[in-house]
Amino acid sequence: MVVLAYVLVKMKPGTSKEMVGSRLIKGVQMAHSVLGRYDAVLVIKADDLKGLSKIIYDLIEKHPNVVGTETLLALFYPAKEEKPPKIERPPSVISHHCPSCHNLVEVGAPFCHFCGFRFEK
Repeated sequence: MVVLAYVLVKMKPGTSKEMVGSRLIKGVQMAHSVLGRYDAVLVIKADDLKGLSKIIYDLIEKHPNVVGTETLLALFYPAKEEKPPKIERPPSVISHHCPSCHNLVEVGAPFCHFCGFRFEK
């Protein structure tokens, strides 16, 4: 099962730019330096939890400037593909204009339902 995680990273002061370079690590989808309690946010996609932990523990947490991490797992990933509802179209009706009132009348009708004009056969 594919796993998506957001990893919040605390780093030594002035080194968060280095974590943005982790985009080159296989599995890291996005990496941004941010302001606030954390210094960087990484989005990681892995085939399973084992693969995710390998990326986090072996590659990110072993970085010399990483002070700590917090991992947030996405609950509903991948999202189910919803197909758009199928539109039922009414059967096509071939029609023509009544020569008297110019309203559309179904071909084969004996008379116009709007003005009563009788069609020749």
